[in-house]
Amino acid sequence: MYTIALPNFLISGIHIGTNGYIVVKDAEGTIIMHPKKEQWGIPVIAGRKKMYPDLDYSSLEKMIEDQKKRKEGISHYYSYWWTNEERPRVQKISAYSPVQIGDSFWVVSAVIDYDDLYEPIAEGFLKMVCIFVGILLAAGIAVVLFGRVMRDMRRAVREINDLKELNEQLEKMHRSEQSIAHQQRLQIMGTMTGGIAHEFNNFLTPIMGYAELLMMELPEGSEEQDSAKEIYEASEKAKDVVRQISSLSRKNVETVYKNISIKKFMTRAERMMESVCTPLIHMESEFRVDDEMILGNATQLNQVLLNVCVNAVHAIGKNQGNIRISCHSEEKEKLAQGVIEKLSDVWKKYIHIQVKDNGCGMDKETLRQIFDPFFTTKKGGEGTGLGLALAEQIITSHKGYIYAESKKGEGSTFHIYLPVLDTEHMPQIVQNIPRKDYRIVVADDNAKVLQLLKKNFEKIGIQIQTCMKREELQKCLEQQEADVLVVDETMEDCSGVDFCMSLAGRYPDMLKLIIIDGVSREVAEARQKGIIDGYVEKPVSDTAILEAIRNCASQPV
Repeated sequence: MYTIALPNFLISGIHIGTNGYIVVKDAEGTIIMHPKKEQWGIPVIAGRKKMYPDLDYSSLEKMIEDQKKRKEGISHYYSYWWTNEERPRVQKISAYSPVQIGDSFWVVSAVIDYDDLYEPIAEGFLKMVCIFVGILLAAGIAVVLFGRVMRDMRRAVREINDLKELNEQLEKMHRSEQSIAHQQRLQIMGTMTGGIAHEFNNFLTPIMGYAELLMMELPEGSEEQDSAKEIYEASEKAKDVVRQISSLSRKNVETVYKNISIKKFMTRAERMMESVCTPLIHMESEFRVDDEMILGNATQLNQVLLNVCVNAVHAIGKNQGNIRISCHSEEKEKLAQGVIEKLSDVWKKYIHIQVKDNGCGMDKETLRQIFDPFFTTKKGGEGTGLGLALAEQIITSHKGYIYAESKKGEGSTFHIYLPVLDTEHMPQIVQNIPRKDYRIVVADDNAKVLQLLKKNFEKIGIQIQTCMKREELQKCLEQQEADVLVVDETMEDCSGVDFCMSLAGRYPDMLKLIIIDGVSREVAEARQKGIIDGYVEKPVSDTAILEAIRNCASQPV
């Protein structure tokens, strides 16, 4: 017993981990050393089964078999803490090794609680996980903070851009309000001048008339005649100013358009422009036109050329200079390649009029404003600033275009484009009178006009049908074919041009005429497109209708 007690004394105080200890067994599995004294000298399995028969020894038996075979190793198994009175079932880890004793061997085994080994690992892993989660959380917080900073920066940039845009919009609105206010002032001025222009002309009429009488009666070269002449010239200038302002108000502007031979027109316009040139100015001309025709108002177009020429004369001043006038026709496609982009599809050719001078020229800022009403670079009292504004208005009303090119110190060139009438499709004049069996339908919403026309046509032996409304006219044409349709452009329930347009292709042999107050651009374009064949100006009469029929007929009838 001494030999056993001594080793047990030596190992009884050795503890491994929380509950671990040292066990020594012989080759047969008998316990030689154990912290529990009751375990000394008993077989590991059989002795314990006898002591504690209700326990599970399957996992322990496998390890003991390996030890009896003199194996060395580490085993993970299920067993009980024999040192604990409650003997709880636990997981154990045992490291064992055989030790040679004489002819036999002992097995030295160190037993440790499974939790003692893996809890530190689990705790370390948990700490690592916590650290990793903390890093991730810190990174997430940093990303969120960075995102907020970037969002705030983007918001600040957007707010700055919005403020810039708002400022630009406010500036545009301010400029727009100024422009609107300026346009309203112009409209008010136009309305006022349009209403009082007639009174001004009444005041100027006796002044100019009596001044002219005085000039005729007073001795030639006398001081009194010179005074009368000054009165007359001042009155003429005042009349010109009133006429220009009245024209800008769109009142008293002539709206009658006629077919104009451009060659004859330019010849007369050249003589008129020469009359305003000083002796130091030499005028040249080059007209490369033949029988081209334009539809327009000769008085207004003369005024345009006169205003442009007067500006050229003022640009040359008291120096010697040249003014060159040229005129030729151009195809629409050629114009589209230049500075003019939007062109009407109605016109195929344009007349190009150029007025070029070698005067002082203009800078870009001045060139941008020359067509603005009341803008002038002349000294006070020398210009009204209405000439070029009126010229642009007139050319636009003629469906044309006007613009200028200029360089400071090199002179200016004004370009005017006017649409050319298609002479190939213009009606030919035939001198014969229509037959008495010609079927004519006249539509007008004025019963007295229709009654008068019916009586006059019956006097010359021509029967006509009259209508006052659109529906009545449609039924009339459906019930009986007509050779000539004459319809008022301003009927109460329809437009004459619109009605003729609705008949397109239905009555190809019927002549379509429009009764109008004055030739407008819309009527001219309707005839150009073949919607109507001609027009009759008011006051309308049977003779005027017959003349229009004769002019529209392409062959004897």
